[in-house]
Amino acid sequence: MNNQLYIYEEVCDLINEKGLDHYKKENDQDKFIWRFSESGSSLHVNTISRSHYVLYATEKDYNLIHKKAEEAKLALPIKESKKDIIELMVSQYEGVASKAILFVRNGNKGLLQDPDEKKLYHVIYFFTNDNLNFVLDCLLENALYNEKLRQKKAYEEKLRASEELKALAAAQTRMMNSQKYRRKVPMYGDAKSGATSYGVASALSYMKPGASAGSAPAKKLSDEEIRNVIPEGASVSHKKYGNGKVKSIIEGKIDVLFEDSVEKTFAAQVCIDKKILTIN
Repeated sequence: MNNQLYIYEEVCDLINEKGLDHYKKENDQDKFIWRFSESGSSLHVNTISRSHYVLYATEKDYNLIHKKAEEAKLALPIKESKKDIIELMVSQYEGVASKAILFVRNGNKGLLQDPDEKKLYHVIYFFTNDNLNFVLDCLLENALYNEKLRQKKAYEEKLRASEELKALAAAQTRMMNSQKYRRKVPMYGDAKSGATSYGVASALSYMKPGASAGSAPAKKLSDEEIRNVIPEGASVSHKKYGNGKVKSIIEGKIDVLFEDSVEKTFAAQVCIDKKILTIN
C-alpha cells in the first residue's frame, strides 16, 4: 500500500477546489467513486487497498488526456485485452510508483466496476498525485469547453427565438394593416349569390402604387358608381383621341366629346379597369 496517495476524502477536496461537478448515482455500490456527470467520466479512488487511481473515461476525455500525456511523455498505451494480464501490468507499475499513465482504449467489459454498464468506457490508470492533478486539469479543460459550447448554444437559441418573435410581430403588423385597409374599402354585395366585391371608386382611392385597376373583382357598375369615378362634365384624355369632355353617362356607357368635335362612346367598366380615360 502506498500511503503517499490521497485518500478519497482528500481527492474530493481537490476536485471541489478545481470546481468540477459531482453527479451522485443512487445505485453506486462503490463509495469511492466520483462521477463528473450523469453520462461522463468517473474517477475511482480506492487507495486504501490499491496504490493507483482509475479513470473510466468518455471518448472526449480519453482523447484529451492521451494527447496531453503524449506531449508530456507520460502516455503508455496498453494493447492487451485480457483482464488478468492488464491487472498484472498495473500491479507492476504501481509497485514502483511509476509516473507513467496507462491507457486501455475501448476498455474491457471485465475491467468495468459495473458489468451491466451499457456504455464501454476507456480505462486510464495512474500512480502518483501529480498525475491525479494532471488528469483533473484535463477534465476541467473539457468541462470549461463544454460549458462554453452550452452557453454559445443557449445564446444562439435565444437569438433565434428573438428573431422569430420579430418576424411574427412584423407578420401580425402586416396582417393588421391589411385588415385595416380592407375595412376602409366599401363592399357591394349580391343578395342572391352572397358574392361581394370592392367598390371601384373606393378601391381606386386606396389602391397601392403600381397595382392594376383590373385586380378588383369584376362587377357591373351602376351609373352612379361610374359617376363617382368619372363625373359627367369632367375633362378627360385618351391616348388616341386626345383631350375631351364627358357629355353623359347612361346605362354603363360614357359619351365623350373630344376637341376635334369627334364624339365617342366607351364602355365605362373597360375605361375604369383599363384606365382608357384619365381625368385631367
